[in-house]
Amino acid sequence: MEIRSVRPEELSEMIDLQCRVFRADGQLRYGQYIHGDSSYEYGQTRVVVVEGGRIAATLRIWDREMRIGATAVRMGGIGGVCTDPELRGRGYASALMGDAISWMRREGYLTSVLFSAISTRFYRNLGWGSVPMAGFRIRRVGRRAEPGNAEWGVSVFDETRDLAQVTALYEAHNLQRSGTLVRQRAYWDSAPARLRGILPSVVVRRGGDLGGYLHLDLGDDTAEVLEVGYDREEEGALVALVDHLLRVCEAKGLDEIAAVIPPQHPLAAAIEERGDGGDLELTGDSAMMMYPVDLKALFGALLPELQSRIDRAGGEGTPENGVSPVELCLRVGDQACALSVDDEGRLTLGDAVAETAEISLSAGMFWRVLMGESGWGELEPTLRAMGTGVSAEQSSLLTTLFRRREVIFWAPDHY
Repeated sequence: MEIRSVRPEELSEMIDLQCRVFRADGQLRYGQYIHGDSSYEYGQTRVVVVEGGRIAATLRIWDREMRIGATAVRMGGIGGVCTDPELRGRGYASALMGDAISWMRREGYLTSVLFSAISTRFYRNLGWGSVPMAGFRIRRVGRRAEPGNAEWGVSVFDETRDLAQVTALYEAHNLQRSGTLVRQRAYWDSAPARLRGILPSVVVRRGGDLGGYLHLDLGDDTAEVLEVGYDREEEGALVALVDHLLRVCEAKGLDEIAAVIPPQHPLAAAIEERGDGGDLELTGDSAMMMYPVDLKALFGALLPELQSRIDRAGGEGTPENGVSPVELCLRVGDQACALSVDDEGRLTLGDAVAETAEISLSAGMFWRVLMGESGWGELEPTLRAMGTGVSAEQSSLLTTLFRRREVIFWAPDHY
């Protein structure tokens, strides 16, 4: 068995394997994933080659930037993991995943993300952790009679007219959102993004100003919201988009609206307020999984934002910066990073040493608090129940660093 980068002359065989495993009609699609992506390099496609030069398994690493908190870090998205059906059960996929992490570490990636189409246990056993993605569903949806704000007009997305403003609005809308990707213009224009339907369905305008956009997937019974963005200073734009959504549901006889978007997002409240339907139901899944390719380098990239959280902390009876001097070491799998705060509130990073109190986290717990799906205070009782002690000073620091925030990975960015 040999694990390496795919070679140009092997691309056709690799694509044939993907077609056998995923979709028989995928030749053009999978070819465009390579030839239509300006960020592609042969090293991003990893293959297991067995006797006779046969490709037994493959996966693709997508070079992306993802926000953790408000900090953009280099992320390798893993997709297309597959093994020849005739050669399964021999450990090829597990070996390939280990090779992918090693390759990304050498290439300077900080973290990796995948969306599991199988039981997450396979990836958890390899050190990956789930980030639960919240969603909502509203059944028996209807529309109230009163009209919305007439100054905002909804129209079908026109690429020539709208794309530049949509890209700018996307960045402004998602700048502080953990989990969202940084979309350069080349990303919007790439064949993979277009194949996955990155362009919105409709936009809302007032005169020449674009105030928002909405991306819908209409099924037989359900309108699925894949993405929404709007100017936060213009709530009327969101109302106009929601009114349009409700009119579409009414016209097409759809009785359900669903979205993998946190129910705290203003979209959910606007649908409830403008609509006349059933109660909002919580949905979601744990298919999004993450791995710290280089834990210490990842914390290094996040250090300015983490320091800013300490600087903003404080309260009666606490030091000026809100955090007492403390040292601790966070361990995730076989990686560890020491964090310390001095008397002046400066946060520094270091290597694990025996003298530093160590707090070991499962990959799932680590990613939940780092991404902001859960605050540290929500997970600490579980750690204590499992026998992991945390001092008051350590708890204060970790609570300051890791607070709950909205986490979204927009559907059109899946790979």
